[in-house]
Amino acid sequence: MLRLLSQGAAPALLIIEDVHWADTATLDLIRFLGRRIARVRALILITYRDEEVDARSPVRTVLGEAPVGSVERMTLEPLSLAAVMSLAAKAGRRAEELYALTAGNPFLVTEALAVEGDVPTEAVRDSTLARASRLCESARVVLEAVSLFPRHAETAVVADLVKGVIDTGLDDCVEKGMLSLQGGLVQFRHELARRAIEGSIAPTRRRALHQKIVDVLKRRTDARASEIAHHAERAQDIAALLKFARLAGEDAAKAGAPREAASHFAAMLRHRDHLQPAMMVETLERHADQAYLMGSADLAMISMAEAAELRRRAHDTLKLGQDLTRLTRFAWMCARRTEAERFVDEAIAVLQQAPPGPELAWAYSHQSQLDMLASRRDSAIGWGERALKLARQLGENEIIIHALGNIGSAKSDDRGATSLPELAQSFDLAVAGKYHDHVERASCNLSCSHYWRRDYESALAYIERGVAYADTLDLSHWEGYLRGWRAMVWLDQGDLSRAEEEAQEICSRSYAAETYRFPALIALARVRIRRGDQDAETPFEAARRLATAMAEPQRTVYVAMLVAEEAWLQNDAAAPTVREAKSLLSEVHAVAEQRDARWVAEDAALWLYMLGEPVGETAKFASPFREHCEGRWEAAADSWRTRGRPYEEALALSGGDEDAQRQALEIFDRLGAAPAAARVRKQLRAGGSRAVPRGPIAGTRANAAGLTRRQVEVLGLVGEGLSNTEIARRLCISAKTAEHHVSAIMARLDAPTRQKAAAAARARGLLK
Repeated sequence: MLRLLSQGAAPALLIIEDVHWADTATLDLIRFLGRRIARVRALILITYRDEEVDARSPVRTVLGEAPVGSVERMTLEPLSLAAVMSLAAKAGRRAEELYALTAGNPFLVTEALAVEGDVPTEAVRDSTLARASRLCESARVVLEAVSLFPRHAETAVVADLVKGVIDTGLDDCVEKGMLSLQGGLVQFRHELARRAIEGSIAPTRRRALHQKIVDVLKRRTDARASEIAHHAERAQDIAALLKFARLAGEDAAKAGAPREAASHFAAMLRHRDHLQPAMMVETLERHADQAYLMGSADLAMISMAEAAELRRRAHDTLKLGQDLTRLTRFAWMCARRTEAERFVDEAIAVLQQAPPGPELAWAYSHQSQLDMLASRRDSAIGWGERALKLARQLGENEIIIHALGNIGSAKSDDRGATSLPELAQSFDLAVAGKYHDHVERASCNLSCSHYWRRDYESALAYIERGVAYADTLDLSHWEGYLRGWRAMVWLDQGDLSRAEEEAQEICSRSYAAETYRFPALIALARVRIRRGDQDAETPFEAARRLATAMAEPQRTVYVAMLVAEEAWLQNDAAAPTVREAKSLLSEVHAVAEQRDARWVAEDAALWLYMLGEPVGETAKFASPFREHCEGRWEAAADSWRTRGRPYEEALALSGGDEDAQRQALEIFDRLGAAPAAARVRKQLRAGGSRAVPRGPIAGTRANAAGLTRRQVEVLGLVGEGLSNTEIARRLCISAKTAEHHVSAIMARLDAPTRQKAAAAARARGLLK
């Protein structure tokens, strides 16, 4: 071997893999070559797993005998979170969960990505069990005991479980890299390995071990209720489970951890046959409250509806009214407004039979909220004031926060009010009291109120504050809702690409309550209509379904505006979409005028004007809606420009003289609003204008393969290995549309399969 390494003019390279499994002869060869490596022009690359080579391993002895200066050691760190995110994105998986499961171990990451879910694959399981089989008997006993703890175990608890073998067993597990020890806590280095060991224990033995853990923890004064509940359920110790899951749920709720609290109450409900009637209904209510707070209004509604029925049978007036009020909020979040109105009507009727208390104040405030959302301004303020008065008498701070939010939002449409004191007070009180859901609700109320006043700077400031708060507490549903409004702001400001990226990311998510996706759906549909994309229908139809179910002018107006804009872009007065748009706009405009919902009336009126319909009285309209709807295009364009709304500025200019129309064309081209630009070009040519600019090069001619912008985006996801269904979900398009895009890409690249299309794209520099 030494002679072979010495031959030839070029340096030689010898690679010896997995030396942790090397036999004696191989180690002798490495020792022999290592002592003589300085004589030859060669590099010997040796790899081994750190966790397989402990201090007594002959591998360390062999490497230690190599001459100083002839050995360079390179430690391969686990994959970083950024690296795992890159790999996970290609598989459409969540990187944070994957990283937590694998700790960045490349082998475990690769194996986990190879299958759906996070259960250990056969390769991971076999590798883990093979390593465990090489441990001494006491180490295997310790390993099994630690595997029953989902995160980490206290060494004192493990010692109590495996009496007499903790010292030798734990040392062997740590030296062999199966477990890590920090302070008094021991845990597996990788979660997938823990699950593999846990799954290898026979069911009856596993249940008995969990019972031993329950008994040990119950003797300890510092044991957490959640930990005892976890092991009690797996030991099928129902009495212990019900006792400690209730305590754990209460602790989690107080700590502001609704997801954890809901899981504990759900564990109790899985054994409802063992619950007394009073505990049963109380657990249902607690589960509903925490499920709602974690963003699962659908689960909350199921549990609370069952609880309300039990309260009704027990003739418990106050609790029934309280549950009906909660159902009002849950139903609204699930876009079931008709049911929400029925619930709150019954709640008020039931609670007015009893002396006034916090339950009635809550019902009043929820009626105020429904009226506010439906733009019934006077009614919302009236019910809100009744709730606020009663809440202040009772010293109920949370109800005060809720009522102030309703009153402030209802008053925000009053153009005479320069500030929104009730909303600001609602937010401040919610933050001070750590009412996390109310903080996010107040953030949304403040953001939307300023957005509808076209005060984008303030709207963005409140959005950013709310997003940061939600991100800190993992309130992803509120974060998504606020980011949807951020996309709306960016769209209004003319940043279509940024708005699309933000909206598309939110629309690709799944929420228990679709309401959280509404602003993002509207923003995405509007971007695609303005760009002339063929994929606007998917987000539009989802938004239409929500708006129809919620029956609120603040939502139906956006659907009407989308239909109207599409109709205007078609430039065909006889088209069915024009009649549909005029009908929708007229209906929502009439409702807005009746309820004095100023911003809704203005938006509806603007698009009625664009479709050639008279809009009636405009004196109440704010600038630039007033000038625009009165046909004063120059003043309207100036006002739109001042407010940073380039698309609307171009709309106004398109109704002016030839110079104005050319300015409109330039703006539409700059924004990438191809359909609007095409309409103005046609308008200019019809008016006899000459030398009308042709506009920017089309996207299909801007790349070597002749792909559209959307096809390039789809191609990137094909390159990541995503299926048509996964592509559709990621881009918020229909599966059929995704299929058409993929087929078109394969045809353009002359590739018979998706894989060959991706390979061809990389070869041509279209993919990295």
